Amino acid sequence: MGESKKETQKAPSTKAGQALSARILVAEDNKATGDFVSKILDFMGFEVALARNGIEALSLFIERSFDLVLTDLEMPIMDGWGLTHCIKERSPSTPVVLMTGADRESVLEKVKSTSIESVLFKPFSLNDFQSTVQRVLDPRGGVS
Repeated sequence: MGESKKETQKAPSTKAGQALSARILVAEDNKATGDFVSKILDFMGFEVALARNGIEALSLFIERSFDLVLTDLEMPIMDGWGLTHCIKERSPSTPVVLMTGADRESVLEKVKSTSIESVLFKPFSLNDFQSTVQRVLDPRGGVS
């Protein structure tokens, strides 16, 4: 009984304990996807801010500090490439994860010339999403 309680406490203190102080900005124009991603991050213990386009996300980024930015590639007003460029210009060490349903090969080719830390191709699994977020936030825990 003590071991089971220890295991139950161990996971939240390792993952969620680290997450409690992490602030994540999500830029996603699709309401359902944005809400879903936000709820997962909230459940993981992160503080989440949600923007519906790149300009709104950039405004939030300038107003507050974030530990990670998750951005959709194709959004109105300012796309994920433009948002990433503006974020990296202001804060080169802030990690950015691109979420996209676009052609895998063309996105990966373009990512090579950017400072995007990772790409999640839609539809992505919950496990891939969680492990990507955790890996990018704590690169010491794994290989990028």
